[in-house]
Amino acid sequence: MAKTLFEAVNVEVRRGMGVVLSNHHVELKQGDIMVLEGPNGSGKSTLIEAVARLLPLEKGHISHAGTSVVDHEGRRKTSPINVTLVLQKNGLLGCERVQEHLNLAMKMTGSTVDTATFLEAFSLTHRANDNVSHLSQGQARKVAVLSALLPAFASSEPCLVLMDEPDAGLDDRSMNSLCEWISELHHLGHGLLISTHDERIKSLATVRHHLPDGTTDIVEKGDGAPRTTFDRPSTPHAKITPGQFGWNMQWRTLAWLNQNAMAALLTLGILLSMGDLSDNLSEMQQLGFILAPALAAGLCGDAMVAMCREERAGSWWYCVSTGTPHSGMLPFVLGGAITLLSSLAFTDDLVAETAVIGALLTGIVAHLLRFAQQSTERLARPQAVFIGLLTPVLILPYALLLDLLTR
Repeated sequence: MAKTLFEAVNVEVRRGMGVVLSNHHVELKQGDIMVLEGPNGSGKSTLIEAVARLLPLEKGHISHAGTSVVDHEGRRKTSPINVTLVLQKNGLLGCERVQEHLNLAMKMTGSTVDTATFLEAFSLTHRANDNVSHLSQGQARKVAVLSALLPAFASSEPCLVLMDEPDAGLDDRSMNSLCEWISELHHLGHGLLISTHDERIKSLATVRHHLPDGTTDIVEKGDGAPRTTFDRPSTPHAKITPGQFGWNMQWRTLAWLNQNAMAALLTLGILLSMGDLSDNLSEMQQLGFILAPALAAGLCGDAMVAMCREERAGSWWYCVSTGTPHSGMLPFVLGGAITLLSSLAFTDDLVAETAVIGALLTGIVAHLLRFAQQSTERLARPQAVFIGLLTPVLILPYALLLDLLTR
């Protein structure tokens, strides 16, 4: 009997002030190709994003392989199965390279396959080592589609493949290849949930789910029991964590230098410009001057948050991985280095203990702000929430920390 890959039970979802899905029930089994049909605004993208755990539920719950992964009370769990995703936005960072992103997507499953055939079919072979920012919109869309398909080909277990209008911007040759791969994934036992207006993809459906009424038509039963082993050889590969990815991207783009380090250096410069004033400070005030650049660096938050808002890269990561990219230990390293520089500037001495305090200060504050920023991502207008306006509340804990350290 085919395994149920996901089930949405009595789901209600709001987008803005309106209810898009109400008392909705749908399930997808292993080996099915479910095509969502309905006019624009009927809830096709909403259903896909809800299944991907990207939207809060007003009612009901969604389970993956029998495990509840999100419910109306806000509880969320990591999916027990491999989930791949392509949204209407591409989910790519401009600083990523094409081959790098495809390998990254496959590593989420713990295995990789040779991408040469796929790149050739999509006419991307000559762009494999190019940055995503150098691609045309159509080429970037092809990379996004491949990042949803390749992990399924690499996985030895059934995957849940979620695709929102994968045909957008694809030429006829690429569409033919896409249809062949969708059909092959169906025969390999994966489950595909697809929103599309393209008749070629619709013709592949084994299940048609109509929105907004929620009725379902079974097109066919399939041609044989679904398989869970692949004809394509896969290579085991260690998964990459959000922290590792964020560290790599930060060093490649030097966003940390432009955002956090620059704020710290400007703060240090302003304090040094006070001249003789700094010579008449109490012990607590002097420590406050030394640690101020580290605090400034932390108050700038994590540059990866803004980077991951590009093309909804953060949403893609949240769905397919265990979290969203962040700078990992980089804020701690930066805090320690800037505090050593500040100590040398103010006291002509390098104190390891003070450097450790500065490292912890920058790292903890930066990650606290990251959590606050990411908590707004699922709001209707996340950019309208100015987390920066809340940062002054950290001044009091900073003052209490200085008082505690100088007692």
